Amino acid sequence: MACVVLFLVFILSVGRVQAREPLVPATKPLEIQMPSFDEKTLSCGIKVLFFKNDDLPLVSAELLIPGGYGRDPEGKEGLASLMDATLRNGGAGKLSPEGFDAALENRAASMDASADNESFTASFKCLSKDLPDILDLFADMVMRPEFDEKRFETSKDESLDELNRLEDTPDSLTRVIFNRALMAHSQYGRWATPKTVSSLTVADVKAFYEKNYGPQKTVMVITGNFDEDKVSSQLEKLFGDWKNPVAPAASKDAEPLGPTIYFFPKDVTQVFVRWGVLGIQRHDPNQVPLDVANYILGGSGFTSRLMREIRSNRGLAYFVDSVSVPYDVRGIFEVIGGTRPDSLKEYLDTMFKVMGDYAHEGPTDKELAEAKQSMVEEFAYNFESPYTLAPYKASLDFHGYPADYLENYRNKVKDVTRGQAAAAAQAILDQKNWVLVVCGPADLEKSLSEFGTVVKVANIFDPLSK
Repeated sequence: MACVVLFLVFILSVGRVQAREPLVPATKPLEIQMPSFDEKTLSCGIKVLFFKNDDLPLVSAELLIPGGYGRDPEGKEGLASLMDATLRNGGAGKLSPEGFDAALENRAASMDASADNESFTASFKCLSKDLPDILDLFADMVMRPEFDEKRFETSKDESLDELNRLEDTPDSLTRVIFNRALMAHSQYGRWATPKTVSSLTVADVKAFYEKNYGPQKTVMVITGNFDEDKVSSQLEKLFGDWKNPVAPAASKDAEPLGPTIYFFPKDVTQVFVRWGVLGIQRHDPNQVPLDVANYILGGSGFTSRLMREIRSNRGLAYFVDSVSVPYDVRGIFEVIGGTRPDSLKEYLDTMFKVMGDYAHEGPTDKELAEAKQSMVEEFAYNFESPYTLAPYKASLDFHGYPADYLENYRNKVKDVTRGQAAAAAQAILDQKNWVLVVCGPADLEKSLSEFGTVVKVANIFDPLSK
């Protein structure tokens, strides 16, 4: 009995304590120490950022070159991807593909080449003691690739296999249709197809490399444990005489094929939905206000308006996100989510209502304050590791952001007003030329027609029309 009484007293005392306003210890504002990057420019024009860190005997490097998938000639889509694959796997300098692979494996080093819409990337990781040898190999890969024909054919077969499997998943197939429809009539809306890739040859790859790969507006970052003077001298020796390629034609804004609903019938238990409009261009004055506005709408996960209304309040989806991706031209603003087939109409009704209300009302004062605080605190994740921070810094420099961007970003977020966030959201969400892509069972086509013109897509590579 005594034990029971003591237990009740304990519970009551805990209850009384919990009823009070909790005491939260004061904490210092989040502090981030801005690191120091040394910067040099090689004779060929490459901007090199050096970020020293001696904690581990490792070195990581990344080279960013203007270009990417957007440089694929019309009718030869997939060329940039094949060039990157064979650049790394096709041998370089005086080494065969097998010899190049062995040279890296013997030094426990890795090397890679990749691309996105607007850039080519070449990178490596190695032990500090092997850096001189790895830099020699890296220069061979970047400047003297062999493009071995057998390796090219292997990469080509792998690319065809990936393309032929794109329709297997709603995520992949809707991504293809969405990008082709929203970024139509621009280099950003092109997509490789089995037909275009099948026609590509090693000669195409070599010609594409000569035309597009070079030091103009290129940025390199080297991170880790190294002697800066020695590395700088070696880089000048290796890359100093590299010549620039032919200047590319200027990019242009896309012309979306909307307002249109593209429907891909597929027997799935979860309907996949992508909605989007043209976003903003890099360096737009509204970029940071839109970052804040998007964080509130759908970019913050469970605290966002879309997630709260669609998932938490109605149970219509497991996830729903919104993303803003600026390009050198107007980029993408996209809302991505999914729902059960029987809930699609309610999902779309709710999505459009949330976006419409947000476009005309903007965020509340509470939403704005919480979003800015979270964004400022989450910004610290960029500084968790020198091997995370350095590529981010290089990307900012590559895309022309000011040298003090990292230092000033948090203050720019803090300075965003409710009016600025509302105006940025309205400018995006009030656009009428939107694209909606849905993948789900065939009987959903009728309900989709309530939201606009529906175009059924039988094959993701077929020509798209409004």
